[in-house]
Amino acid sequence: MKLQQAYFSESSMAGGWQLIGYMAPGNNSQTTNFSYDPSQIAVGASAALDAGGKIGRKAGNFQNLNECTGGGASNPTYHRTVKLTSAAATANGNADVAFEAKADHAGCVALTPTFDKIGK
Repeated sequence: MKLQQAYFSESSMAGGWQLIGYMAPGNNSQTTNFSYDPSQIAVGASAALDAGGKIGRKAGNFQNLNECTGGGASNPTYHRTVKLTSAAATANGNADVAFEAKADHAGCVALTPTFDKIGK
């Protein structure tokens, strides 16, 4: 999230993974159990943020992990998202970016109980 904050402070836009210097884990943004997706912000592009925000990262699992359901070997189920929105101006008057991380399935929350703390 620090990379995204730095990019946003310079450009007032959200940056794709390539622009902010982020590399997803694994080979081709996939590990044995998870797939990572840049979602609504293209890897090499910038995106303006509004109150509705943009999903900047999704993580999905291929197989069931305890009670967190997966979609199979080639079709991950994306239960975890990080949404970026434009936040109120900071003390120096510059706009800031806010992050909302959430898991949409109770079984996935149990596996990653602090996921919703990302960016806070």
